[in-house]
Amino acid sequence: MFTIVAALGSAFSYAVSDLFSQRVARGARPLTQVVWVLATGSLVVVPVALLVDGLPHGAEEWRATGLAALAGVAYFLAFQCLLSALRVGDLGLVSVLNSLQGAYAALAFIALGAPLTRLLAAGLALSSLGAVLTSYEGRARTTRGAGWAFASGVLFAAVFLLYGNAGDISWLSQAAVSRLTSLAVALPLALASGGVAVPAGLRGTAVGAGLLELAGLVLLTVSLALGPATVASVASTQFGTFAVLLGAVLLRERPRRHQWAGIAATIAGVSLLAAVV
Repeated sequence: MFTIVAALGSAFSYAVSDLFSQRVARGARPLTQVVWVLATGSLVVVPVALLVDGLPHGAEEWRATGLAALAGVAYFLAFQCLLSALRVGDLGLVSVLNSLQGAYAALAFIALGAPLTRLLAAGLALSSLGAVLTSYEGRARTTRGAGWAFASGVLFAAVFLLYGNAGDISWLSQAAVSRLTSLAVALPLALASGGVAVPAGLRGTAVGAGLLELAGLVLLTVSLALGPATVASVASTQFGTFAVLLGAVLLRERPRRHQWAGIAATIAGVSLLAAVV
């Protein structure tokens, strides 16, 4: 029960964070919001990680720290792509396409030697069908940003793979190193290309997005620690579902019929992949 609550809380936190970030990215620019989210998370998690874990010790921990830093670079690129998609596209559709990161990670595992089971194949097939239906525009104008969303999913899958190989340091240290590295990349780029100013009316929203993004990470970790991992993984992947609901209720987003079918297929496929990978 607590596993499901924590995992769904993680998914909801990520969805609301994306909703807030979309508003800021449209009122300022994606790179500016990336900096605000990363700075907010870093101010919270880095001091805690230093207090709890301290600095790395030994070759294995330093190796894991290096992988977490690489994950930070990939995370910056992934988040920048996501906010670029949200700036022009619908929250629900972009988030669902971004959730395909689970399918990309599964393909990477297969490429590295994992067996292709029937359930895994079914999850990949559903995800692929959903991606095609959701991103097919036809006469609609609701799939703007789909390319950025696909790119974001691929990069987030790379982040997961790097985190998975950085297990010699705690998740807290991984998050701290990753966030700090992401910020170290994003901040100079933002300062060199227009600064990090956000309109006064959006500053609370920008900070809130950062806190919610960090809350999503913490709740995800808690759910995985409580276990079972399969239940936690399936529940935590439902951020796309929450984003669709938020987009429909709060933003009056109206996908076409084939896109609703694609959304359903993608969510089902990603959930299945989360259960078997």
